[in-house]
Amino acid sequence: MILLQSFAAQIDLMPITQCLWQHKVPHRVRFVAGEQQLWLQNANQFSLAQELVQQLPEPGARQGSSDDRAAGRLASVAPFANAANAAQPSKVMAAIAQSKTWFGSLPITLSVVLVTLLVALVCQLGAHLGAVAWLSFFPLVLDTQAYLVNGFEHLWQQPWRLISPVFLHFSWLHLVFNLLWWLDLGARIERQSKLVLITLLLVTSLVGNFAQAWQEASLFGGLSGVIYGLLGYIWVIDRYNAPRYHLPQNILVFMLLWLLLGLSGLFAALGFGVMANLAHMGGLVAGLGWGLLHSLLWRIQPDRG
Repeated sequence: MILLQSFAAQIDLMPITQCLWQHKVPHRVRFVAGEQQLWLQNANQFSLAQELVQQLPEPGARQGSSDDRAAGRLASVAPFANAANAAQPSKVMAAIAQSKTWFGSLPITLSVVLVTLLVALVCQLGAHLGAVAWLSFFPLVLDTQAYLVNGFEHLWQQPWRLISPVFLHFSWLHLVFNLLWWLDLGARIERQSKLVLITLLLVTSLVGNFAQAWQEASLFGGLSGVIYGLLGYIWVIDRYNAPRYHLPQNILVFMLLWLLLGLSGLFAALGFGVMANLAHMGGLVAGLGWGLLHSLLWRIQPDRG
């Protein structure tokens, strides 16, 4: 990869990235040290990409709230602050501005992280059954003993249960493992399209949760099915189209091996608990299917890529 150009963090690069994809120029935007860097996959396309960027109007700042604009001004003014008089406050304000910029660029990815962490704290990683009962796919009745209500009739009155299990986690290892993968894969997709990430989150949650629930009435949860859906989507898009996510091959191999180990029952035999394998499979199939659908749409209407 080769660096084409650097831009300020508050600059909206959407017109540039759309133009590059329309001309089949694979690229990636990275956030480094408070700025956006536009990298090309193929160094031979440097001259073409440079010419395309120069033909476009001067990129402007992202539209946002007054707080976002103030954060942008703060980020640009902070380096000129008087270090002798306000070194520490400047660092704090710069960090706040940077965090706002980061959240502004990845609101969906980071919102899911925050909601998942909040659910983990409220549910105490599954120990607080009263809280878990509101989010589980099957209603959890707490009487003299806890038991699940079979069937799917309750979903008409409580449709959130089709999605909410993805936010449930039952151990710190489970939680951290899933959030790390979500941050990586979710950010890759959101930097290209927020709508695609929202759609994938909903579709893979629905398919993965329903697949697991169809197998048996059990208490399950986690982002793993969604993560496998994102993985399948990214693989299909980069395999059958101009690469835009650049997922390393070793990550794909590792995740598929992890899936096979779960299906083998090895983790349960070693005492790590039973994995929601059908949720993983359902999410993966949904992600693959959505990727194929997108690829077909881009073939029919290439100007929408």
